[in-house]
Amino acid sequence: MTDFAIVDGHGHIFPPLAGPSGFPSVERHLLHLQRAMHVHGNQPYRRLRDHAVVAQRDLWAGDDPSEAGRATDVGFRVGRFGRLEWEKGGEDYYVQFLPPHLHDLHAPPDAMIAEMDYAGIGTMVLQNDHIYGNLAEYFADAVRRWPGRYIGLAQVDEAVAFRDEELEALEHQVRRLGMQGLYFTMTGFFRNGYRTLCDAPVFDPFWRTVARLALPVFWVHSATSPAGDYRDEMGRLRRIMDRHPGIRHVLVHGVPTGLYADETDRILWPEEVADVLDRYPVWTEVLYPIAWAGRTSYPYVRAQQHFRQLYDRFGSGKLIWGSDMPNVGRYCTYRQALTYLWDHAEFLTAEDRRRIFRENTLSVLAPPRGGG
Repeated sequence: MTDFAIVDGHGHIFPPLAGPSGFPSVERHLLHLQRAMHVHGNQPYRRLRDHAVVAQRDLWAGDDPSEAGRATDVGFRVGRFGRLEWEKGGEDYYVQFLPPHLHDLHAPPDAMIAEMDYAGIGTMVLQNDHIYGNLAEYFADAVRRWPGRYIGLAQVDEAVAFRDEELEALEHQVRRLGMQGLYFTMTGFFRNGYRTLCDAPVFDPFWRTVARLALPVFWVHSATSPAGDYRDEMGRLRRIMDRHPGIRHVLVHGVPTGLYADETDRILWPEEVADVLDRYPVWTEVLYPIAWAGRTSYPYVRAQQHFRQLYDRFGSGKLIWGSDMPNVGRYCTYRQALTYLWDHAEFLTAEDRRRIFRENTLSVLAPPRGGG
């Protein structure tokens, strides 16, 4: 298939989600899971008795994004077969967040190695979202056991990342555990009710630490949230980059091109989005199946069209392919998450392929010469 080892820029391994998964307690882990399922949009809520899709959102108060808005009377829990479950008014509900074959919601590193081998993937970047736990120790063990197959990202409590204990924890994850980047999700700001955000001056010591450690930041932004819309998020990122210009950045899940397409599917690039990719050290993931494959069929022709526009506008040097395994397994196989582009984006040159499916990711994760 290729003369180089493909790098998957976005994947996950994790212990069973019913446990603390690196957090101080199961309850802390459940807090993050419940908030994530409240804001999750790709998979619908369903009523258990008939699997009907339901519209109500019972996991969090819609007008209070802080921890105080959490519904504590719904018995939120980790179920089986990829489901997160709860109850309300005598009814049981669930979200099919992971594929059903993950019966205990567990993606062990040896199983993921087998998936990678079967799909033809050389290396996977392990993204460290609170949903799965606080997993730098777990990642470090996998990196030791399978040299060259995994690259781990660090995690912080975003809302208080400027505190000394968070800075020390970040240093530990990098210096002692070998994490090579930082996963930073804006959804984590529910912990302070979105009152103070990452571009506030109080965060400057944190960003200086990130720069000193020469860490790329893998950002999770949202189309809409209490922090604003995606363009607001890009404006916030620009302010951080202007104050801390040495940091590299990756847009996790990629630019939401569907938000900016007209009736003919021509993407009208907002200035805030185009500018961060044009003028700053910013790369975008290419990760269409996890967002679109629940509504369209392989080989995702519309996604291919949007990918072509990304490529034409920003070039292959700004694009990072990723799968979001094992989550994407709720829609397609690992191989299909690769081949919808590999087999169908025939306009890509050999050099384009090497960049998008390998070199861009590795170069972002490599410390700059003379850096930390």
